[in-house]
Amino acid sequence: MKSQVCIPVILLFLFTSCAPKATPVPTSPPRPTPVPPTATPTPIPAVMAGTPLPFSDTPITAENVSQITQLACWGNGTIVRIEANPKEKLLAVATPLGIHLYDTESFAETNFIEVGNWLTSIAFSPDGSSIASGAQDGSVQIWGTTDGQSQISLRGSFSEITSLAFSQAGNILAAGSADGTITLYDIATQTPRSLSGQTDRIHTLIFAPDGETLISGSEDRTVRFWQYTNGALRQTISVNTKSLNAVALSADGSFLATGSRESITQLWNVNGGTLIRAVNGLGSSVLDLAFSNNEEQPLLAIAFNDGTIMLRRASDGGPVGTLEEHTSGVNHVDFSPDGQRLYSGSYDGTIRIWQIPETASMHTIDGFSSPINNIAFSPDGSKLAVGMFDNSIRIWDVHTGTLSQTLLGHTAPVNSIAFFPPDGSQLASVSDDLRTIIWKTEDSSQVRSMGGHTDSVLTVAFSPDGTLLATGSADQTIRISKASDGSHITTIREHNSAVLSVVFSPDGTILASTSTDHTVQLWHIPDGTFISKLEGHTTDVLSLDFMPQQTQLVTGSQDGNIYLWDIINVTIQRIMGGHTGEVRSLAHTANGDILFSGSSDNTVRIWNVSTGAPITSLKNTGTVNSLAISPDGTLLAMGSEDGVLRVWGLSP
Repeated sequence: MKSQVCIPVILLFLFTSCAPKATPVPTSPPRPTPVPPTATPTPIPAVMAGTPLPFSDTPITAENVSQITQLACWGNGTIVRIEANPKEKLLAVATPLGIHLYDTESFAETNFIEVGNWLTSIAFSPDGSSIASGAQDGSVQIWGTTDGQSQISLRGSFSEITSLAFSQAGNILAAGSADGTITLYDIATQTPRSLSGQTDRIHTLIFAPDGETLISGSEDRTVRFWQYTNGALRQTISVNTKSLNAVALSADGSFLATGSRESITQLWNVNGGTLIRAVNGLGSSVLDLAFSNNEEQPLLAIAFNDGTIMLRRASDGGPVGTLEEHTSGVNHVDFSPDGQRLYSGSYDGTIRIWQIPETASMHTIDGFSSPINNIAFSPDGSKLAVGMFDNSIRIWDVHTGTLSQTLLGHTAPVNSIAFFPPDGSQLASVSDDLRTIIWKTEDSSQVRSMGGHTDSVLTVAFSPDGTLLATGSADQTIRISKASDGSHITTIREHNSAVLSVVFSPDGTILASTSTDHTVQLWHIPDGTFISKLEGHTTDVLSLDFMPQQTQLVTGSQDGNIYLWDIINVTIQRIMGGHTGEVRSLAHTANGDILFSGSSDNTVRIWNVSTGAPITSLKNTGTVNSLAISPDGTLLAMGSEDGVLRVWGLSP
């Protein structure tokens, strides 16, 4: 066995010693053969979070990989939207997987409506008996809030549904789309008609109290007022900010608030569309707005990307208070019908209930999450670490299915994580905050925080023996440091664009890197001297994996193709095509026979490496950002944009 490992290393040494400095360019690479996906139904998860994981001790192989099934589904997903029922004491929480309904007195979950597609928007009917849902695939459905059963399925748009609203009478449902169109559905006849004119995503739809006007807010920076009965455009407000993220209408319909990424909230007089005043935040983007319904002192809630909520008097813009308990961006706020409570949903995975004007929350509903950026198994396979968009790192106990640790310290999304190879006693994480943090996994403490990069740090890797740490950044550099004390060894500055991925070879003598400059580059370790450049990709190279044979490298790109490289001869051995979205992640079985690829087309594809033939594919709710194989080869973990951590394997 040892002699087989040494042969590729010797060949690589001879190649790199004799190779000229000119970059070799592969000739006549094989063309990709698009492969249609194999439809593999996703079974209902065997266990949810907090339940021991049932799995076989049989490793996943080429012979049994088509039999793997989803064993666990950990987390309820990201909070897409929250909405208070106008009549019943219910709070709806939309996630990509479905709608959670909570009693607003006991805060107990009363129902869950599984939608079946990536849910993107919800709206209660005026009488509160129904709730509409819009999905990423353009479908619209109406559900009963008592029994959770589907009442109506409406012919959807060809574009993602981004907002929904019922008319005051409840006979019309308006649906806004990502392409800027608005569809009005007559509920009785299910007949659609369209309003067009806005040129970008419709993020807000509001039926005005006059019973005649529909207000639409778009990312094209306009707010339009429609006579929805005949489709006539009554008025347009064009905001003077660089963006338009949110729109809210006062309960009496006289004032309109708009919010922008530049942290500016503007208040407009609906009659005439004149600007009344502007409120500047503290530099963080405005994510949502809501007016209260109380007549004595109507309030405006402004939700920011830094996790704060600012309360202002609607009458004069005066400050009432600031709510500061969320640890990540607050993407949605809604007042109770009487205006006495505020509900807030955040990327930190929590919903907080506030009794206005108190600035301390009265209750928290948790169990939700933010998008998952990266995942990694510990060396012994007992832990699964997850780098999150909400700036945190969550560590799960694989066997019990429980969340055992949450690491807090980064101030921006965590892009990549890596366990210390020998024993998993430490974990490295990198973030958009420009820092690399080394954590002690035993007690969640920080060992050290390292700087050096001048832009977002996007990728991190330990060498197999745990002596070195490599990081890649949007500043176009790779930094190599000693893992023991963080001391800097060298900085590689050869890429012409952001470095997206770094991976060490199995023997630790080579470092491979990918970039948005469309190249893959190889470096001697530990000195970081250049070996070769692999060229052939025509788009950004997003993912990277060294195969066990050590002379082979596999890369995934923005155009959906996967390249298998011979790094000795600097040639493309095979191009595997079939994904219809970006290839975000790659993972292989221990012997390298099987390759898994995760994509923004919401699938994981499974490939026979020796032939390049697809074996099967696994369907997911959203973009698959990260894949990981357990060290014993029995489990495949999948981290997704929907915030859910899924574990696949053979049934016991």
